[in-house]
Parts: sequence; C-alpha cells; structure tokens
Amino acid sequence: MKPKSKLERNMIALAEKLPPITDRQRQYAYDHCFKPRAVYKIRKGEVRCLCCGQTAVYPKAYIEACIDVEEYDCPYCSKSTGIEQLTKETKTRETKFFTILTTFRGFQVARTFEVSRCNYAADHFARYSCDEIFQIWLTPEGKEVITGRQCHRSAFSLTWDFHKPYDIRQHNASCTGAYAMEDVYDISGNVLYPQGRVTPLIRRNGWTKRLLRYQNMIAMTDAMRWLLTAPTAEMLAKTGQLDLFLYMVRHNNREMPFMHSIRIANRNGYIVKDAQMWLDMLNMAADIGLDTHNPKVVCPDNLYAAHDAILRRYTRKREKQRKLKQIEEAKLWETKYRETKGKFFGICFGNENITITVVQSVADIAEEGQAMHHCVYAAGYYKKEHSLILSAKDAQGNRLETIEVNLRNFTVAQSRAKFNKTSPRHEEILQLLKQNMPLIRKAAEAA
Repeated sequence: MKPKSKLERNMIALAEKLPPITDRQRQYAYDHCFKPRAVYKIRKGEVRCLCCGQTAVYPKAYIEACIDVEEYDCPYCSKSTGIEQLTKETKTRETKFFTILTTFRGFQVARTFEVSRCNYAADHFARYSCDEIFQIWLTPEGKEVITGRQCHRSAFSLTWDFHKPYDIRQHNASCTGAYAMEDVYDISGNVLYPQGRVTPLIRRNGWTKRLLRYQNMIAMTDAMRWLLTAPTAEMLAKTGQLDLFLYMVRHNNREMPFMHSIRIANRNGYIVKDAQMWLDMLNMAADIGLDTHNPKVVCPDNLYAAHDAILRRYTRKREKQRKLKQIEEAKLWETKYRETKGKFFGICFGNENITITVVQSVADIAEEGQAMHHCVYAAGYYKKEHSLILSAKDAQGNRLETIEVNLRNFTVAQSRAKFNKTSPRHEEILQLLKQNMPLIRKAAEAA
C-alpha cells in the first residue's frame, strides 16, 4: 500500500538508497541456504551435482557405492553431498529467505533476500540469484515499518514483483483472502547472516549475540522491538535470563508473572534454563502454599527434580480437594437418590455362594467404586434415572462384581469385577440376575 505518514515516506526513500550486499554476504547465502545434494540416473550412469550443476558419468557400480554410503564427492566443485535418485518430484528450483541485520541512517533494519538455486536440464551449471524483497525498519522508539516488493500468493507459489518500486507492507498472518496462513514478513527461521550490526541504543538496552540462538523461535526484529519498548525485557536480557526473555516475547506478555521470584533468582545468580517449567513450578508452589520468595524454592539445583516433587504435592492436594468435592456432591445427591431408587431398597437375592443387593446410598456407590477400582461413582451412575446399581458379594462378604441394570428394558447393562474385569462367578451372577429380574420389575411397577 502507499505510504501515508511522513515516517513511511521516509522509509520508502531510505529503502531505495540501501547499498548492495557484499560478495561475502552473497556467497554466505549461497553456501548456507541450500542443502548440498546430487541426483543420479543409474541407467545412464550420470550424477549431477546441484551445487555447481555439473554432470559426471560413472560406472554403475560406482554410483551404487555412493548410494550405499549416501555421499558423493563432486569432481568439479569438490563438495561432499548427499545423493538421491532423479524423479519427476525432484525440485530443480529451490528458494530460501536470507536475512541480514544492519543499520542505516540511525535506524535498525533487517534486510531479507530471496535466494534461489536453479538446475535446468539444458544448462551445465547451477544458476544462483539473490534478490532483495523487503526490509523491516525499527525506529529508536520501537515503531516498526515494513517496506518491500509486492508479492503474489497462491496455494502453490509465492512470487515477487521486482519491476515495481518499494511500497509499505504489513504482517499478513491469517489475513482474509490468503491461500497460505503463514506470515510472509516473519523472519524467524530465515537463514541469518552471523555478522550483523545493531544500533547503539539496542545494544545499550541489552542486545547480545546469544539471542541469535533463538532465531528459529522468534524474529530478531521482535526481540529488538521488545528491548526498545519493554523495561522488563531489557532487564531480562541484561541479567542473562534469555529463556525468560524468549517466553516473554513468544507469549506477548508486557509484564512477567512472579517478578519477585525473578529478582530473587537474579540476586542469587540463578539462570533459568527452562522458563515454562520454572513458571509452572512456581504456580504450583504458590497453590500449595510454598513461599515463592524463598531462594530454596525459586533457585533449585535440579529444576526437573524440584518440579516433579512440587507436582506430586500439588497432585495430592488436588486429589484431596476432588474427594472433598465428591463428598459434598454426594451429600447433595443422597436425598434425590433415595427418592428415585428407594423403592428398590431391600431387594436381595442369591444362593449359598453369592448375595446380590441394591446399593442403598451414594456414599456406598463411592465406596464400591473405590474398592473395585472402576468408575461407577466417578462416571455418575447414581445420577442416571434409568440405571440401578447392585453389588454381588460372596459368602464371606467380599465384593465380586458391580452390576448396572437398565430400568427401561430390565436387562443387565454391565457387570464388572475389579479393574473392569470379570470374576470367576460372572456367569453365575448373570444367571441369578436373569432369574430375579421380575423382583426388580415388580418394584418398579409398584411405584
């Protein structure tokens, strides 16, 4: 789109005046953007190096040996490459994005280039090109302006119009009408030139080359913008808490949780290596009542062991709370359970080996579920209008199976022993239920 403000017009003018990149930068892009590889036609005995585009002819046995070791040494460019068979799906044109961090007229700028390598069948060499496509400018106040070429996106390609002048571009992730949802102007993951320059202000605010290790996770322009606009980000970078800095940028948090714990960590020289796990640990620690101002909690020698120990305590507390909640819920359901299932209370049948009775309270259902290790209580069977829960026990009073009877058609819906298995007396239990089902039907009809 056309520039609308004085700043945007200034950025367009500066974009046209940017100097060309050096031969060293261009060669770095060619060497690092593409995977060294070669393709072969085993019938013709030809191997083509895609790095230089030269083709060599070898005996079939030599090519097979290269395939076995997955390596080919090109006699023309002397590069050691991988080797694969040439098929219709083999890409003869490859493109990558290459970014250089530099400064120009007092502004921080990230210059991005489209680097391509083409190996056409008619050529005996590889065609390389490196064309600038857009720039991301940062003002000293942290304002971002993108200048670049117009692009055309489809489901299959992304092309740039190099014949038109630069104009103002915008981040376009998830934009309406786009075939692809990724942001074209997100430079994270681009091949980054290692010898970049930053403005004195960004360097003063905490910039360090160690941030480049996160180039595949965050855009370096985003990192610089946060250093210019967020004092917390500046503090994290200057104190070496780079993983917390990464967390802040990725989650778009203007302020970090547990700032008091971060300050304690800094005072004790403790560097957080895994921000997400560390913050999760502090959240659980605060929940179970541990003091997150205590260096012993904040600065564990082994973060993973400390996290797991606090997680166990947190889980025990949650389990206790869950059981208390279940007890309270059971109390609320006791009255309704007696109203709906009370007409079946007192039903008892069996033989000399088995006794089957109706479970007479929600508390008894909870006890049944805990003893038998199944979900008769957790799944809320006491809430189901057309379910009747019975318990089968042996002559010594040991639980054998828990039975659910469907009150719509008076059939056995399920009969489960411990851990949802079947007991040795399963068939005998089912036979007793079949014989005494009229008792249950009679009780239901009597109501």
